[in-house]
Amino acid sequence: MTAARDVLHLVRLDLRVLRRSRWSWAAVALGPAATIAIILGALGSDPGMERQDAYRAGAASLLLLGGLVVALTLGATPVRAGIDSGRFGVLLGAGAGRARLALGLVAGRGLALMGVLAIWLVGLQLGSLVIGEGLDGPLAVHVAAGYETLLISMLAALMAATSVGPVAAWVFGLFVNVLAQAAVNLKAAADAGALGTADALASAFYFLWPRAVTSPMIADLQARDAAGPAAPQIDINGNIITVPASEWDTIAWTLVWCGVIAWIVVVGIRRRGVR
Repeated sequence: MTAARDVLHLVRLDLRVLRRSRWSWAAVALGPAATIAIILGALGSDPGMERQDAYRAGAASLLLLGGLVVALTLGATPVRAGIDSGRFGVLLGAGAGRARLALGLVAGRGLALMGVLAIWLVGLQLGSLVIGEGLDGPLAVHVAAGYETLLISMLAALMAATSVGPVAAWVFGLFVNVLAQAAVNLKAAADAGALGTADALASAFYFLWPRAVTSPMIADLQARDAAGPAAPQIDINGNIITVPASEWDTIAWTLVWCGVIAWIVVVGIRRRGVR
């Protein structure tokens, strides 16, 4: 129980640090601000499916671009900031322990990302009401699916931050995100027989690497070529490839990878010099 209490205390401390950061409030405000632009864009479309598609495509783009920036920044910055400010040294001197400190960071940043996306989702649901489409269940599922993909990207950045600087950690997290999406794209292409002799390599990559989680909403939009920049159709040698919605094996596999990376974060914090 003592270890659990210590980790919870460290989570609260990390969330308190984030609440005092202007960047955190800017990240929270990004969602509602972007939602206004998405609403205005959707209102320019005809009522019905066209308007709903325009709104959902805009929301997906917000999650893809804005969500990725927030996730990577949450992961890339805390280690250097904690060391430079002396906060880590004080906590370790008070007996927090490196493993508990690392777990507090992982949990705190994961909760912070969840909180930002939850606020964005509330704004997006209100926007759906404004354009006359009511509450959007598939959009809520999409945000939940997107959270898992963003979580592994954030953890990858945090893992890298235990060894390199924030900029390099940010880039590494982006690299993991791109490859996670590539894993599902290449598997869809392999299933369609569009890769020829590379089908086996694509399948092996899919079964080994973390995977992006594709929601039913974005899969439907992509299949109808209505997802915009968030999920454009893939053209391979004239074959149009669409990525199907993820099943439970992908959700579970990516969660396993989140656990593996969180463990590597603990190892990295144990080895990192702290003054």
